[in-house]
Amino acid sequence: MTALRHPGPAILREGRRTSGGDQRWLKSPAAQKYGCGVVAAVDLLLYLHRHGEGQSEFFRGVPEGDIPWEVYDYCADRLRKRYLPLLPLFGLNAWVLAAGLNRYFREYRLPYRAGWGVAPGRLWAEMEAMLARDIPVILCIGVNFPFPKHKLGLYQGEDHREAGATRAHYVTVTGLDEEWMTVSSWGQVYQARREEFDRYRYRHSCGLYSNIVKVRRR
Repeated sequence: MTALRHPGPAILREGRRTSGGDQRWLKSPAAQKYGCGVVAAVDLLLYLHRHGEGQSEFFRGVPEGDIPWEVYDYCADRLRKRYLPLLPLFGLNAWVLAAGLNRYFREYRLPYRAGWGVAPGRLWAEMEAMLARDIPVILCIGVNFPFPKHKLGLYQGEDHREAGATRAHYVTVTGLDEEWMTVSSWGQVYQARREEFDRYRYRHSCGLYSNIVKVRRR
């Protein structure tokens, strides 16, 4: 298993402790519907701020340890308005996501560079390389072509019980082995089977959209 060296940000809301953010709790109605990419970006930048070389004034005032949801929502709203505009009905375009992250890195003089997409045959190797460098991976489970009929299954627990399914959705990958990837989404930890993801992107989506944000150190 190749995994991040530290836990991702934990968020507190109404006595519940989540693993990363949950777009459904954001105050902005648009973000509630289409804000999964914004949440993935906040979780990435918070992780780099705390554990990498991504310390910035943007997260000044965010407490160590668990983060109150109001503070997380404030950061997500600021990031959306300044760097990651959402398109009605479409959400966050993948190239806009990468460009917004690069603008953030430039403005705060951080030693990172983001780009959208890797060659299909390099996907798993690039994900493993990022995790080995202790960088979370933003993965897009792309839209369906030609019709929205299929979703990627998500599982939980040691017995990998089916816990849901999704499409047209950004998640954060925190771990990877030969069969499974561990992902954070909607404030929970899931597993997704690599073989199922490969089948999904080749048969029901395409490699252009079912891909990752590659973040590397400059």
